[in-house]
Amino acid sequence: MFIFLAVCSVAFSQTVYRGKVVDKATLEPIIGAIITIETPHVQRISTNVDGTFHYKSSVKPQISISYLGYKTLTVMADTAAVYKLESSIRSLAEVVVTAQEAKTLATSSVIKRHAMEHLQPSTFADVLELLPGGRASNSSIATPQTIHLRQVPIASSDYNTSSLGTRFVIDGSPMSTNANMQYLSGALDRTSTRRDFTNSGVDMRSISTDDIQEVEIIRGVPSVKYGDLTSGLVNIKRKKGGHDLSARFKADMSSKLYYIGKGFEWQEHYLSLNISADYLDAQVDPRNLLENYKRLTFSTRLNKQLRLKNYTLNTSFNVDYSGSFDDEKQDEELNYGGVDKYVSKYNRYASALRAEFVSDNTNSWLKNAEFSTSFSYERDELERTRLVQLQGDTPAAVTDKEGESDAVFIYPYTYVASQMVDGRPINLFVNANTTFSVPSEKVENSLLVGADYQIDKNVGEGQRFNKLFPLYPETFNRPRKYSDVPASKELSFYAEESVKWNLGVHRFNTVLGTRFQTMQGLNTHYAMSGRYYIDPRLNLSYNLPPVSLSNKTLDITLSAGWGQQTKFPTIEELYPERQYIDFLEFSFYHEQRENRRMRLQTYVIDPTNTSLEPARNTKWELRGDVVFAGNRLTLTYFEEDMTSGFRAMKHYLPYVYKHYIMKDMTIEQFVNNPNIDALPYVTKTRLKAHNVLGNGSRIFKRGIEYTFTTARMPLFNTRLTINGAWFKTLYKNAMSVEQKPSRVINGKAINVVGIYNDDEGYIKEMLNTNFTLDSTVPSLNLGISLSAQCLWFTASQSMTKDAYPHSYIDEEGKVHAYTETDAKDVILSSLKRSLSDAAFERQVVPFSMNVNLKATKKLWNNKLMVALFINKLWDAYPEYKRNNVTFRRYVTPYFGLETNVKL
Repeated sequence: MFIFLAVCSVAFSQTVYRGKVVDKATLEPIIGAIITIETPHVQRISTNVDGTFHYKSSVKPQISISYLGYKTLTVMADTAAVYKLESSIRSLAEVVVTAQEAKTLATSSVIKRHAMEHLQPSTFADVLELLPGGRASNSSIATPQTIHLRQVPIASSDYNTSSLGTRFVIDGSPMSTNANMQYLSGALDRTSTRRDFTNSGVDMRSISTDDIQEVEIIRGVPSVKYGDLTSGLVNIKRKKGGHDLSARFKADMSSKLYYIGKGFEWQEHYLSLNISADYLDAQVDPRNLLENYKRLTFSTRLNKQLRLKNYTLNTSFNVDYSGSFDDEKQDEELNYGGVDKYVSKYNRYASALRAEFVSDNTNSWLKNAEFSTSFSYERDELERTRLVQLQGDTPAAVTDKEGESDAVFIYPYTYVASQMVDGRPINLFVNANTTFSVPSEKVENSLLVGADYQIDKNVGEGQRFNKLFPLYPETFNRPRKYSDVPASKELSFYAEESVKWNLGVHRFNTVLGTRFQTMQGLNTHYAMSGRYYIDPRLNLSYNLPPVSLSNKTLDITLSAGWGQQTKFPTIEELYPERQYIDFLEFSFYHEQRENRRMRLQTYVIDPTNTSLEPARNTKWELRGDVVFAGNRLTLTYFEEDMTSGFRAMKHYLPYVYKHYIMKDMTIEQFVNNPNIDALPYVTKTRLKAHNVLGNGSRIFKRGIEYTFTTARMPLFNTRLTINGAWFKTLYKNAMSVEQKPSRVINGKAINVVGIYNDDEGYIKEMLNTNFTLDSTVPSLNLGISLSAQCLWFTASQSMTKDAYPHSYIDEEGKVHAYTETDAKDVILSSLKRSLSDAAFERQVVPFSMNVNLKATKKLWNNKLMVALFINKLWDAYPEYKRNNVTFRRYVTPYFGLETNVKL
């Protein structure tokens, strides 16, 4: 299309009027602004992705430019002009306190500064309440907060690819967690495991919201400019410029938040500087000072604009620090004098440089060129300390080599152990792209071409502990140095064409692009080595001719999107730590500790799966957007199918070891000649499992999202917003499952393993609607919103499983088909699983509702704002019955108060 337009540009008789619409304060382009052209036949068009528009007319017309949140601009048109819209948010009547569905082709929600001020969030997770399907919840800051878009969440790490595949971008720089390896190897206690978000994406607790000017959350098919994702994109833009000194203090039932920020702007030099700091202190229970979470952030952002004759150069340089600190301790007086604590520290240092060349010549083929690079370094530390009490002689896992060895006993039986994890993730990201456009009076067009490169590496000391006094003696893990693990390198190329054209009064818009991506530096044994993965993406829309009804205009837009998205494995998934299996071959107890003996057979397993593939998600959606008399309705149906998500599966192999026997030898004889090798033995074989990561998780999402917003009603200047969603999510394991029964027959443990079909599956469903009334009283500078958040139902169901395996593994590791004869065998019949029909029944939780109140009051010429929120001010949680059991539900109100100062 681009080449065709270049060759086939034709002359025309009418004058072509071109323009660009930008924000007056930031000079950033405004996408989707409506231009009304006052000719004998009124025309309406909208701005392109770069804020530009064009039309032709035989007379010089008057045009009106409007966009939500900006004052309408009415001027006489010029053949080439830049139109600057002034924000209207200073007028309280125009404030929007909810998320707005963007006018872009891909389904997305835009949440602006004034909506966040009204919401009063502590972390970015609180902002998600405003999305279709979102709901207010008591701020749970004790554990990592990961994102789940367009799905009913599930409490299983096997489906974390969904949150891992949501890309966070801040001021054009992505946040990468590909080198995050902060987990305690061998951890079994909930204190450690519930805080582990390795391979789960971004912890939203670490993102401060006070510097955010606007965030766009793309749930549909994003531009091919963005990669290394499967589920969605969170695009955060922070404040630029201004002269305000801002301060915020917030206190709620579990946390306190402090923020201060200052803007500097030298308009004559087109230069601005923003500096800010943020501190959050949260307790799970305010009465328990031994468990808390703290966040500390600093940010410095410098922006400079150079204006020359035919182009503008926008540059920015950011330096940021973010610290996240988790602490939990047990009161020693209540823990029988034992030490029990968990401490984690995440310190992230980041810098970003961005330069954008923008052409001010509407006739130029080159529209803009962008270069950006970012670098981040983290100093992450995790320490777990607790009292360990052994029941008897326990071997220490001191050997790293495969083979037989004499064990070293852990002594004393009671000791205080510590395990530390030192992680130092490094990320480097570089992106360059250019946008071209062929001037044409009939078709608006642009071609985006670019490339990006990303490196992730962890240079930390890794897992560290004393082998003689391990924290988890039952797991037999070994220390591991992270700096020895190879880096992850991703290279991508992308191209995307955007075309807008009119057929009479009908308007069409199409964006078609492709992204090519590969992992570099992989060993040739990996299936991904040298391969490029292609993500085609398509978005299109059709604007029906405007219809005039009662002197008001009805605008209808239909749009659709389809695309594929790819997420490469993280470093920990590509290069998992070695696993060790220790078999006890001989154990000799003596009253004198120096005479005790124990022999181990150690096997070292490399669980690396060189057949691992990227996780790939295919999504499509249909959307309708109707605007009439200031009222707007959007309705979206979507489906997403990711069949290759990452998950760990057990894999059994046979291991041979010796069983030494003290035959015809007394204890005294062995003490005098403790030579284990001289003892007789028998050889045994046992099936043991180790974990292997594979592409076995399927997440299939489908649902309907809807948002309806009215114009402000004269009575109390009130707007009604209704939004919600129906989500149905299928979680399925696509890999065979190996299970070993724990039964004992004739005093001997069963040593066979059943292989079952992909037997894990869950179906989760929900329907919710939020009704929000927000009123503004400009004369009082008062804003109030009251929302009724209705959860009509939630449902969950486990999918049926096979009772019998299709194959089994014998003790020698050979695989056999499972037959009807095997089902009658004494040992093999134990592979039949006892399954209850009740376990697969659909379970429904009926209607519940929360009523929430939020209010803001501005004082002293808008220099002081006082705000409060009360979640669950009133609630309806009726009891319900299931299987003749009555369930009663209770909730607790949650409230907070904050003060904002702007000088």
